[in-house]
Amino acid sequence: MTPLPQICETLIDWLNDTNLIAPKWSPTTWETFKFACRVHGVAPLLHQKLRTAAWLEPSIKSWLAEQHEFNRQRVTRMQAELREILAIFDQNNIRLMPLKGSILAASYYDEAGLRPMADLDLLIEPESLPRSITLLEQLGYRERVAHWKHIEFIKPDNQRVVSSEVEHPDNPRGLEMHLACRETFGGPTIELTEWMWKNAADGALLGEKATIPKPGALWLHLVVHATYHIWQGRGRLIQLIDLARLSRHVDNGLALLDTIDARYSYPSLALLKRYFPTSLADPVLATQRARVSTSFQTWVSRLDPVNSSYLSPDPVGLYLGKALRFSEGRPPEVLQALRFALLPGLTELALDHPRLAQSKAPWLAYFLLPLDWARRLVGSK
Repeated sequence: MTPLPQICETLIDWLNDTNLIAPKWSPTTWETFKFACRVHGVAPLLHQKLRTAAWLEPSIKSWLAEQHEFNRQRVTRMQAELREILAIFDQNNIRLMPLKGSILAASYYDEAGLRPMADLDLLIEPESLPRSITLLEQLGYRERVAHWKHIEFIKPDNQRVVSSEVEHPDNPRGLEMHLACRETFGGPTIELTEWMWKNAADGALLGEKATIPKPGALWLHLVVHATYHIWQGRGRLIQLIDLARLSRHVDNGLALLDTIDARYSYPSLALLKRYFPTSLADPVLATQRARVSTSFQTWVSRLDPVNSSYLSPDPVGLYLGKALRFSEGRPPEVLQALRFALLPGLTELALDHPRLAQSKAPWLAYFLLPLDWARRLVGSK
C-alpha cells in the first residue's frame, strides 16, 4: 500500500477511535501525515482524540496541539467578527442565515476550535444586497470579487497569508455572501435556496439573533456541497465529519433526500457510510444508490480520501468529461455542460478572471477563453 492511502486509512481509524496503535512510519511518512491532516482539516479533532495517547510520538502530539491552538485562536476571532455582522444586520432588520462552518463550529462541535474555518458563509435575500454591502463596508469589509456562486468580501488589512503551515488567526478571514444555495456541476445544477428559507426559523447564534436553518436543511445542503467538492477533486474528511455530527439531529434522511436528484447526494453519502459507518443507516444509502446509473455507481465506488481531494497525485480528469458523466446523458444537461465549458457567461468567467471580468472592459475576459478551454479540457482543481 502506498503511503497516502495508508496514512488516510490510519487517520480515519483514529477519528473513529479504532486501531489506536502507533504505526511504524518513517519521519518522511509522518511529514506526509501532517500534510494529509491539513488537507482534510482534521488535525484539531485528532488532537482532541489523541492528546492522552501514551503510544503517540511526543513530537506529533505537540504538532497536533499547535494545530488545535492556532485554529482555536482563528475561530475565536472569526466568531467575534460574525457576532458584529449578526448584530448590525439584526439592527437593520435584514434576514441573515449562517451556513456551513459559520453555524457548524458554534452549534455542532463540542468546542468551536475543533472545526477549521476558511471564511464566513452567509445567505441573504437578493433584495437585501445593496443594504448588506453598505453594512459590511461600515464594518471594514470591501468587496473583492462577485460571481455566480457568491460575493467575496475581505478587510483590506487582512489579505496576506501569514502561514500555510497552520490555520493562523492572521491569515485572510474572508466573508462569502450568498444570494442563493446552488451548486453547478459543469452544467447540471441543483437549486436549494427557496427550500433553505422555508426550512429555517428565527433563532440565535453566538448570542445574536439570526435566521437558523433546521438541522435537516443544513444537513441536506452540506450533503450536496460535499458532493460538489468531491466531484471537483477538493473533498475533505471534515465535510464528512460535519455530516456525521449533523446526522444525530436528522430524523428522516430518506424523506429529505426525496426532494433532490440522487446524483447530488450519493457520492458524499457513499463516502460517509464507508468511512463513518454508524452515521448513516443502510437503507438510506441503498435507496440513493438505486436511483443512479450503474456507471455513476462505478465512479463513486472508486472514490477515496486521496483521489477525491487535493492529495491526489493524478489529474482530476477531463473537465468536460466529468460534467457529461454527471449529466448521465440527459440532453438539456449535456447542452448546459457544453455551454458552461465552451461559452461561459460573464459571471461565470469571474470565477477564473475576477478582476478582468469586473473591470471597465469586462468583455476582454473573453479573449482568455482559449486558455480556459484548454484548462477545462485537461481538468484542474
